[in-house]
Amino acid sequence: MTPFILLPVILAIAAACGLPDHIGPTPPVKTVINNVHLFNGDRFSDLSSLVIVGGKISNAPPTSADHVVDGAGGYLIPGLVDSHCHVTDCSYLTSMRQYGITSALDMGTYPYSNLSACKAEGVTDVRGTGAAATVNGTDISQAPGFPTNSFVNSTAAAQDFVRDRVSEGADFIKVFLDPLGPSAETVAAIVNAAHQNDKLVITHATTYDAYDTAEEAGVDIVCHAPLDDPLDASSIENLIQSEITAVPTLIMMQSIVNNTGAPLDVYTQVVEASVTNMQNAGVPILVGSDSNTAPFVPANPPFGVSLHDELELLVAAGLSPVQALQGATSMAASTFGLFDRGAIRTGLRADLVLLRADPTTDIRNARSIEKVWIEGV
Repeated sequence: MTPFILLPVILAIAAACGLPDHIGPTPPVKTVINNVHLFNGDRFSDLSSLVIVGGKISNAPPTSADHVVDGAGGYLIPGLVDSHCHVTDCSYLTSMRQYGITSALDMGTYPYSNLSACKAEGVTDVRGTGAAATVNGTDISQAPGFPTNSFVNSTAAAQDFVRDRVSEGADFIKVFLDPLGPSAETVAAIVNAAHQNDKLVITHATTYDAYDTAEEAGVDIVCHAPLDDPLDASSIENLIQSEITAVPTLIMMQSIVNNTGAPLDVYTQVVEASVTNMQNAGVPILVGSDSNTAPFVPANPPFGVSLHDELELLVAAGLSPVQALQGATSMAASTFGLFDRGAIRTGLRADLVLLRADPTTDIRNARSIEKVWIEGV
């Protein structure tokens, strides 16, 4: 029987059996969002349309769509990235999605397999470090179940620590800086081993001296702002020379000041002032909430909403609304090597947030969320 005769026979049999009458893979779902302003990283466009095909932003014509969404004159931004959180339960990702966070960067959940188990279609995408390197005696080392193979007090132990994190699949490497250690020499060994494995190194640093250690060791990203002394011109110049990016977690630092009874001007004159100084000098600043539910830390910023608190605190510290948005989208994605997201551009993941109002005129409008797409879902 020739192919021309065989195909109708196959289709007839398929129809009789109640099977789909097409041959080959199912075509990808096509969604069109009409009547929206698109954020290009600096400003919004005039009213336009956006096409999503198979979970990616597409340049296909906005016709013959499976789904059509009326944007109602709203404002479409890339999905937000929380560059510092602690996702110890998968349900937290649902809360983050509700607030437009489509990527979550976890900074310490262990074992890493607990985090990777949270990956699923249509929920906030999560990446992480696994357990942070530290030394015995620090606050984090006393956390229940903290792995002793994360105690790092020598260059040899540094290499073992990185090997263990890489073998369990960690996306990044984290070091907890504390007056007890690890030393700058040990941290530098961690950095060297991590970079040999194409891993970024992120540090917990809440003091001026911890920033000095991070700068000396050549880490990639420093988290938190100091609580003791504001970063001055010398320290900030070292940040710039070392090409270090900061994730200040202002909402966490403000909460610590409020919860511990420290003088309120510690926040304005030390924490906020450090961010203002970094911003004025051109240090790249990303947006991270330090959301967590741990009982052994002094503050627990809630998942999702606290990222919007962080955006507003960063603007109060001197960032423009556009710079704050960049720190939660394109800059975060590029800094962490997530090159498939962070912008509204053909070929990237369709991680998108539809807002009712313009966040570039008032960052509080980033809360006016109508819809969220995660990889087109």
